[in-house]
Amino acid sequence: MSSNSTDGTDPRFLGGMFDLAELRRRNPVSLGMDVLILISTGFLAILFTKGFWPSVIAAAPVGALLYFGWASSKEFFVSQLLTIGLALLATATYMLPY
Repeated sequence: MSSNSTDGTDPRFLGGMFDLAELRRRNPVSLGMDVLILISTGFLAILFTKGFWPSVIAAAPVGALLYFGWASSKEFFVSQLLTIGLALLATATYMLPY
């Protein structure tokens, strides 16, 4: 693995998938928006466990948020997929009160 920084450490980890330098360049407002989008994605994913019609209602917003994540960056898209998986797992194991 080649070093990209001057101090001899590689700022990328997990096989080059996540870039810590990119996270340091982001401002707090954009990070806050990313957190709000992840929370919204998680709450909407819970609707997929509630039956057919709630799933139909949640499909369009979750699809739009996933498209935004895909167009934004690979890291954010993976974060959204992990958020959906975590929300579904927490709902299925009754860790969430929904």
